[in-house]
Order: sequence, then structure tokens, then C-alpha cells
Amino acid sequence: MKYLLIAVLLILPGCSITHALRVEDRSTVDVRTMIDEVSSVPVVFVGERHDSAAHHKLQLEVLKGLKAKGKSLAIGMEMFEGSSQKALDDWSAGRTSTYAFARVYQGNWRNLPYSLYEDIFDYARDNRIPIVALNAPRKVVEKVSRQGLSSLTSDDRRLLPPGADAEVSDAYLDFIRSSYAAHLKNVDRFRHICEAQMLRNRVMASRIRDYHQLHPERVMVVIAGGGHAREKGGIPAELGSLPFRIILPPVPGLRAESISTEDTDYLLEEPFSLLDLL
Repeated sequence: MKYLLIAVLLILPGCSITHALRVEDRSTVDVRTMIDEVSSVPVVFVGERHDSAAHHKLQLEVLKGLKAKGKSLAIGMEMFEGSSQKALDDWSAGRTSTYAFARVYQGNWRNLPYSLYEDIFDYARDNRIPIVALNAPRKVVEKVSRQGLSSLTSDDRRLLPPGADAEVSDAYLDFIRSSYAAHLKNVDRFRHICEAQMLRNRVMASRIRDYHQLHPERVMVVIAGGGHAREKGGIPAELGSLPFRIILPPVPGLRAESISTEDTDYLLEEPFSLLDLL
């Protein structure tokens, strides 16, 4: 069994996602069909588990598929704060080195290697595709997570888009509680975590809307964690009237048996799980 697990771990990075569940009619479609079906809207969310190489390969495939259909693209990324936008612009324009850009990435997204997103970054640079920094300032998010929205000062709020720091609803708290029951031990701590997550959703939604207003001809592919890319309780619900489609991998609380169109349009079918082999 030990040698089987080692072999599986060596094979996993090369596994590709080839099909998805179309949630509306519960049918299975191939990735090419899925890309065709999402190509008519200005915003396409492609969620991920951050450490999954297969999800990043699928994201790149969506980008390539949309470009092949003649779409003018932008890539919105949770992985960067707004303060890094100039560095992203320089990268997409070919004005900076990989070494310098990797340092910008590592300053924003500290816990995962650059190599996970490297093919996406290179594709953006080689095709002059803008990358848009979506995330809220880390120091503000961390403060809210520890002390709540009420702790924000006027200086903190100036770093956020108007309305991004609005209170979370009881419905949102109930939604998060149903999926992440482990966080319930400390009621105040749980609320603060929810406020921090919703703050990030609202900041990212605001930046997507602002970019679309300036560049309505572009399709933005949004790369974000599955919890943020999910419609219910995520970024899409904060977009107002801006049309979107969602592609998600299985994430906590979201599986084929329970999924609905309130969650996503497509649920990726992953090749297999380690658990299937044990």
C-alpha cells in the first residue's frame, strides 16, 4: 500500500479534469462544451482548492478556450491585493522579470509556491492579458477577523471601496454555520471570521464591477477559492446585475448530491481521490 500511495502522489499532478456536472439539468458535459456555454457572459468564475494543480490546469484551459473563441480577456485574481496592481500591469506588459514578479506574488500569497500558478502567469504575459488584483488589504482583513468590523478606523475604511465594510446578515451567518460548524465554539470569533470573509467578497466584487465598467469588451476569468467563487455566500452574490457563470470544484459542504444552481453552474468532476484507493 505504501508504494501504491507514492505512485499515486507522483501521478496526481498530471491528472486532468475532463468533465463537469451541468447543475441545471444534472447532465455531464466535457470541458470544451462547458467553455462554449460560459463564453457569453462578461465574468466567469473558476474556483479552486488553492493547492490543487489540477484546478490550475483547468483554469488555464478555460482561458485558452475563451481566447480561441476570440474573446478579449482579463484575469481577476484573489491572490493579489490592490496595492500590487502596478506590478501586475508591468508583468502583463512584459516589463518585469520572472524573479521580480515572483517576489510580488510571494509577498501577496505567502503559503503556496509560485509554480502552482506559473503557467497562468506566463500565459497572461505571453498574450498581454491584464491581471487584476482583487483582494482586500491583508492588514484590514486580519484586523476584522480578530476584532470585527466595528474595530475599523476611518483610515482603515479609506483603504476599502464604498460599502465594502457593511455588516453581515443573519442569513449569511447561518449559511456559513451550516458548512463550517467547527468554528462555532466562540460566537464572537465566528462572527468576526464571517465579517472578514464577507469583507473580502465585497471588495473583490467591487473591483470586478469597476474593471467591467472601464473595459466592458473583456471577459474576466476570476480565479478564487471555491468558497469565494460560490454564488451563495460568495463574490457572485455581491455583483448586482452583472451577468456571470460559475465553475467550481467540490469544496466543503458542496458535493454533487447536494449542489444546486444557487451554488454554481458547473461542478467539476475530478479524476479520482486518494480516498478511492484506500
